[in-house]
Amino acid sequence: MGLLRKKLAVLDLTHGGIPIAKKLAALGNDVSGVDVYGTVDPALLGELEEKYGIRCSKAPLPVSEFDLLVAPVHLDSAYSMLEEARAAGKTILSHHEIVGKILKKNPWLSGTKIVEVTGVKAKTSTASLLADMLSRRFKVVLHTSRGLEVWDNGFHSSIYRGLSITPGSILTAVEKSLEAGVEPDLKPEFFIFEISIGGTGTADFGILTTLSPDYGIANNTALASDAKLQLILNAKPGSALLINSGAEKALEAAKKTQAEVLTFKDPFLAEAHANISETGRTPDFVLETEKASGISEVSGSTLRFLSRGKEIFSASLSPGYSSSAYRTAFVAASAAALELGVEVKDVVSVLEEFRGLSGRMQEKELNGIALIDNSNSGMDILSAEKALEYALLKKKDEKKRSVILVLGEEASQVCEGLPPASVQKFVEKSGTKCGQIILVGERMQEVTAKNASYAGSIQEGLSKAVELAGTEDIILSSVKCFR
Repeated sequence: MGLLRKKLAVLDLTHGGIPIAKKLAALGNDVSGVDVYGTVDPALLGELEEKYGIRCSKAPLPVSEFDLLVAPVHLDSAYSMLEEARAAGKTILSHHEIVGKILKKNPWLSGTKIVEVTGVKAKTSTASLLADMLSRRFKVVLHTSRGLEVWDNGFHSSIYRGLSITPGSILTAVEKSLEAGVEPDLKPEFFIFEISIGGTGTADFGILTTLSPDYGIANNTALASDAKLQLILNAKPGSALLINSGAEKALEAAKKTQAEVLTFKDPFLAEAHANISETGRTPDFVLETEKASGISEVSGSTLRFLSRGKEIFSASLSPGYSSSAYRTAFVAASAAALELGVEVKDVVSVLEEFRGLSGRMQEKELNGIALIDNSNSGMDILSAEKALEYALLKKKDEKKRSVILVLGEEASQVCEGLPPASVQKFVEKSGTKCGQIILVGERMQEVTAKNASYAGSIQEGLSKAVELAGTEDIILSSVKCFR
C-alpha cells in the first residue's frame, strides 16, 4: 500500500506517534493524530496542527473518514477506533510497519546497513557492544535507550539524548543524525537501532535477544512475545536474523521467513529456558564461561566462543562489573559482529576492554562508597533480584558491612513502570538482607518494610544512601528511570 495522498489516523501520540504523524504529513498525506491517553500538552497539539497540518484530537474520531489507521502494538485492542476499523475492514498498520515503509522512502539510507535489536532483556547491552565491535572497521550510528551516538574506531560521541526506543523514535534518530552532519563523508555504514516490541522490516540484520520473561500488552489482550515476532515475520528477503535458541516461538515463526536464520545460545540461561521444549536445532553460536584464575565469578571470568561447533576465540574479561549480567549480550554481539565482517581480534579486544554499561551492573564509587549502578529504563524486579544477589556476593568477597538498597521508579510510564506489588513481594522476601532500603517514587509509598524510607527521585535516594552508608558498606541502585 502506497503512502501518498491518503487519509490516515495515527493513534497514540504519547509513545512515538508524533514523529510518525509528522513524516506521514511531509509525504503528502492528510494526517490526523489521536492522543489516546490524553497526556500530550495542548500547546504541542496546537503546534502540530498549525505547523504541520496535523489535525489532533483527544477523543476517538470516526473511522469512516480514513483510508487506514496506524496504531502501536501495545494499544488496547478494545479501543473504539480499532474495533470500528476491524468491523469496517479497514487496514490497521502497526507503528513498526509504518516506520518501515517510511524508512524505505528515505534516499539517505541507501547504502547503509540497518541492524535492529529487540527482545525482553539485553537489548541495550547487545546493541552497544556490537556498535563498538563494528566501529573497529566501519562508521556506525547507534540508537539505544542511552541516546544517539556516533561510533568510530572504538570511540563514541553523543548526537542527541532523550529519545525512547519506540519505533517512531527511529525516524527522529535518522533526522538528528542528518542535522548533526553525519554526512556525506561521515555517512554511517551501519545504523543500529534498539527497538521495543518488534521490528520494522527494514533491517539487513535483525537480532532477537530473549523472549522471556514474557508479559501482557494491549491491556493484557496480547503477549509481548507475539508482537516481537514482527522482527521475523516482516524480515525482508535476503536479510539475516540472529535468534536466541531458547525462543522456540521465534524459531517456529522463522520457518516461514526468506531471511537467513542464525541462532545463538548461552548455556547459563538454561534455567530461564527450562519451560521451553527443545527445538532440535543445534545453535550456530555458543558461549561458555569459566572462572578466571584467581578471580571470583562475580568480578571476572573467561569466555569461550564457539561458532558451528568450533572454538573461535577465548577472552579474559575485566573485573569491576557483573560479567554474568552480560552473557546474552556477549554472545549475541560477538556472533553478529563476526557475521558482519569484524575481525576476531577486534571482537576479543572489545570484550576484554569492556567495563560494563552505566546503569547496568557497573561498579563505581560515590563519595568514597562502593556503588553498584543498576538503574536504567529496562530495570525490572528480576533485574533487581539479580543485582542484590551480586551485591551480597561482593559484600561477602570483600568483607563489607551491609548493602544499602535504592529501589523504585522515577516515572511509572517508563516501560510500564515497576509494579508496587512486585516490589512489596521483593522486600518481604529479601529486604532483611539489606541494612536499609530507600524506596524511590510516589507509587512506592504503598510498599512497607521495617527498614525502609522514601525518596522522590533517584538523586534524592542516592543522597540519602550516602548519608546512611559508610566506607564499609555497598550502595546498590536499582531504579527504573530514563538515563
